[in-house]
Amino acid sequence: MGHPKKDLLADLPSKNMSKKSSVYVALFVAFLMLSGGIFLQSINSGVASASSPPASTSTNSTFVVGWGGPNIDTLNPLTSVNAWPHRIFTEVYSTLCVFAPNETALLPDLAESWQIYYSNGTAIFHLNPNAKWSDGIQITSQDVNYSYYLAKQPFSSISPDVAMITSISTPDNETIIFHFYGALFTVMAVTNVFIVPYHIWSKIENVGTYFGYNSSAPFVGSGPFVISSYKPNQYITLSKNPYFFIPSRMPHVDTVIWEYFTTITSEVSALLSGEIDAMGPSIEPGEISMVKSDSNLITVQSPPDMYYYLGFNTNPRGQGPTSLWNVTVRQAIAYAINDSNLTASVLHDIGITVGTVFPPGQPFADPSLAPYPYDPAKAEQMLNNSGYKIGPDGIRYNPNGTPMAFTIDTLSNYPEMIDAANIIASYLRDIGIQVTVQAMDVGTLINTIWPNYKFSLDIWDWPTDPASPYPLSVFLSWQVQSGVDDSGYYNTTYDHLYEQMMNASSISEAKNIAYQLEQSIHWNLPYYPLFTIIPFQAYSNQWTGVNTSFAGGPFGSYDWMTLSSVHLKSTSRPTTPPTNFALVIGAIIIIIAVVAAIVIYVSSLRRRKAKEMKEITVA
Repeated sequence: MGHPKKDLLADLPSKNMSKKSSVYVALFVAFLMLSGGIFLQSINSGVASASSPPASTSTNSTFVVGWGGPNIDTLNPLTSVNAWPHRIFTEVYSTLCVFAPNETALLPDLAESWQIYYSNGTAIFHLNPNAKWSDGIQITSQDVNYSYYLAKQPFSSISPDVAMITSISTPDNETIIFHFYGALFTVMAVTNVFIVPYHIWSKIENVGTYFGYNSSAPFVGSGPFVISSYKPNQYITLSKNPYFFIPSRMPHVDTVIWEYFTTITSEVSALLSGEIDAMGPSIEPGEISMVKSDSNLITVQSPPDMYYYLGFNTNPRGQGPTSLWNVTVRQAIAYAINDSNLTASVLHDIGITVGTVFPPGQPFADPSLAPYPYDPAKAEQMLNNSGYKIGPDGIRYNPNGTPMAFTIDTLSNYPEMIDAANIIASYLRDIGIQVTVQAMDVGTLINTIWPNYKFSLDIWDWPTDPASPYPLSVFLSWQVQSGVDDSGYYNTTYDHLYEQMMNASSISEAKNIAYQLEQSIHWNLPYYPLFTIIPFQAYSNQWTGVNTSFAGGPFGSYDWMTLSSVHLKSTSRPTTPPTNFALVIGAIIIIIAVVAAIVIYVSSLRRRKAKEMKEITVA
């Protein structure tokens, strides 16, 4: 009782108590934190496994596209005539402008703005000041001027597109002025010339024979992608161009691989197995139902952008059969072909017969033209009257006594072409013409035709440009030397009429003359148009951003949107940073653990204090 009053907390035996309590608290906190860490790790592991393979972002994904059409003839945009290289060019090179999907309005590409004055034949283009080549060098009017100069050269397959240009001037690095005649400048010259880098191509000794890609040097282009590797007959790889100058068209993927397939069947198998993400130019009719039934695929049907034809070797300087120089023989062959039956047999419900060298709906297609009516009796009468008589062996003979024996050459990787060739061969045998079908790769076919025209007939296809009469230029006499006209057609009357079309003062006048040119082709038959395909394409439903607006489809020859906009569905770019729920949960667990430890510690202190108070009171 004589003890003075003391601070009880100060007199508590805290050292022994704190050691003991600290051990318990530390063990408890460690346990909770370890449990929280394990739980956090478990959540993170679950997130990773749920997105296996790991979700790609716009900087690490690869889009793989199959191609089952004619192979790459060259990667030189000035000399290539095949559809697949053209599809590559739209991704790695710029043109002054591009067509909108409606194929009438012009949209900016390399040119940022422009003024076109048809009244005095002047067009002024202002280049995008941010435009650079993929090596970082500025794109200037010198590059444009040089590219159009090359396009007008005799070796150029696109020279008809620029024939109306009379002069070009470049007042500064960002301005280029064209002087031209006629009304077709916009639909031909503006969108169809890919601009190549002057600082690279001017050092090439012979641009006309240049392949367009050299694996020993970096590829230099201006499109959203660049060519990063190429393996002939296997694949071509495109990588995102970091210097691409149109932000809205910057690709969402880093890499696009175009894989070549020798048959459409093998390409479809690769699509169904997931080896490729998409395929073009068209699925074969017999495999459409199988592709449609796969719930992992999205199918697309688009307006056609090409046509198939039977080509006649009409070159009087060539090494083909002389009987094909006779227009009556060519017309008799046309009458002997049952076009509707041929198209239905080969393409079923995705084929359309055509009567001209444009697919239906193309602005310059003459809607009045139709295939020759099927009339084998008339065909035989025409041949008999011209002296091509059937001999005792059932084979028809030329007036000079040689048999009418032809070959039909076509591409080995196009089953529908081979089928069409065999059906046409059977029609011609019915009227006494002996026919053999020869399927070959594109290189062999090219060498068979050019430069010596060592063939009889061929079945091939032509892709067509949007809103352009370019297909009519194929039959100009000088195209024989350029390696474009596989018929070897010489017709100066046709040449003069074509020049009138180029000089037309309005699009309407140009169309009327185009119809006259199509009539001339229809009756003189350097080509006999057969049919067109409604492109049927497909892609994996794991991807989105696929454009379906262009003729030919997203994986056809002209679409310049899809490869820039396509991306995995799980990688659409978010507007705000995503919340990591695993981290939030883990943090909550740790906070709970700390609070629980404090509560236990305080509770322990209070119990100890109560015990000491009791001991003091008793004492």
